[in-house]
Amino acid sequence: MTEISVSRAAARRFLLEQLQLGPRRAGMRDPGTTPGAWVRALEAVQIDPVARVGRNQDLVLFARHPSYRPRMLDRLLSQRQVFEYRANEACVIPIEDYPLVAGIRQRIKDRLAPELRRYDQVKRAILEKIGREGPLPTRAFVTDQKAIGYWDQEKAATKVTSHVLALMFDSGELTVGRRDGLTRYFDLPERVIPPGIYDQAQQIGMHEADEGLFDKYVRAYRLVNGRDARLGWSGLPMAERRRMLEQRLAQGKMVEIRIDGVRSPYYVSAEDEERLRWWDIEGSAWRRPIHVVPPLDNLLWDRARLMDLFDFYYRWEVYVPAHKRQFGIYAMPVVAGDQIAGRIDPELDRGQRVMRIRNQDWTPAVRRTPKFEEAVQSAMERWAAGLGADRLEPKHAHTQNTHDKEINAHSDTEVPRLPQGDNAGDDGR
Repeated sequence: MTEISVSRAAARRFLLEQLQLGPRRAGMRDPGTTPGAWVRALEAVQIDPVARVGRNQDLVLFARHPSYRPRMLDRLLSQRQVFEYRANEACVIPIEDYPLVAGIRQRIKDRLAPELRRYDQVKRAILEKIGREGPLPTRAFVTDQKAIGYWDQEKAATKVTSHVLALMFDSGELTVGRRDGLTRYFDLPERVIPPGIYDQAQQIGMHEADEGLFDKYVRAYRLVNGRDARLGWSGLPMAERRRMLEQRLAQGKMVEIRIDGVRSPYYVSAEDEERLRWWDIEGSAWRRPIHVVPPLDNLLWDRARLMDLFDFYYRWEVYVPAHKRQFGIYAMPVVAGDQIAGRIDPELDRGQRVMRIRNQDWTPAVRRTPKFEEAVQSAMERWAAGLGADRLEPKHAHTQNTHDKEINAHSDTEVPRLPQGDNAGDDGR
């Protein structure tokens, strides 16, 4: 097993570069020039319906490609270039990777089978209607019957048809054929997934699918934390997923990385070792691009990694009670060079075409020189304009009182995530 040591700066710059948030340099992966190529370069883009300034999936791509415009992903879905399913929770994934989620689908299908049997008549009616009429949203199914859905606690408050649609999507019996904004149109997988890829998904074994999905996870995270609860994305027992990691280390397919000042090891693909070493040698060669990244950006998927590399604590406060919020309901980190310099809490007033900054917060380590302030202001103005604002309305900035590194990244105050099988954008209640 190979082990190398690198500086924290090298690890940060390598990670930002590989996640398409660094300066363009010779030797790095070319993400291509189309939205489909951008999704492939990231491996997956997380979906969320909260759209205070835009949908997360749109903001992820816009942060990296200023020419991106909202709804490009929806067109990719209609063109059968991507599909929606679980990776790092609900994600848009390149269509050719559909066979790799076969193991997840089967395990979820087995787990949900008793619940689906309870609603067998509803399920058959849904399949018949979609088979006859084509892709349909939840509102196309009318019923007064209620069920305890993903969003409900104890009281049945979800339309039974919406509940069954969610179960059928999670178990792979339905897929998203197209989107209209936040509304999903469900269809039969065999009509949506291209025939060759669909056939591969029917033939692939669960073990082969899980192994392929683990490799995809490594490509998506680039710098892998063996402690990550989502390691490998398959949902298999953690002991099995760690065995898959150890197997790749023994085979020389992955390399253990020791980062200066970081207690736990990280791992990269053997193919990335040379690039990581390059950053350790050429650490001074770095410009300072500025990016505003959304709450569910790929960079933020591993909160422990943020602490280890950036001394930056982050949680999404959209589901935190208002009186407990510290930074704002939609606080978005600001990446400046190889640091996360702080966060802003923006809100887009679409009627007046104004981007209002409700809160700004900069980490104490950031030297807010006039040049830095000017660069941030210019970057934020371009960012706001690209999202449809005619002007940016800033709020007076302040510096946080508590250093991020003093907050325990593993505390029990982590924001609860959206339930996997539902989507607040669908009119299912």
